[in-house]
Amino acid sequence: MKKTVIALAIVAVSASGCAYRYYLGVHGPSIYKYPEIHQGARQDSDCLGCHHPDGNPQGPPTTHPGFVGCYKCHSDPV
Repeated sequence: MKKTVIALAIVAVSASGCAYRYYLGVHGPSIYKYPEIHQGARQDSDCLGCHHPDGNPQGPPTTHPGFVGCYKCHSDPV
């Protein structure tokens, strides 16, 4: 029984992508780490304009371009 619960927890965390990391406070770097570059970024489209791996990105490409909530996850205080 205990092994089944652990296995289900691992599957749930793996299947939820980055979302679970947001709730645990263990998500990607804050945009405030580089304020001069991210000054006008306030929407997901702003983030993906520079970080989408298929769009000849100016910044490091994101590993989750289909996930919405870039600004929600990456706008925490430094």
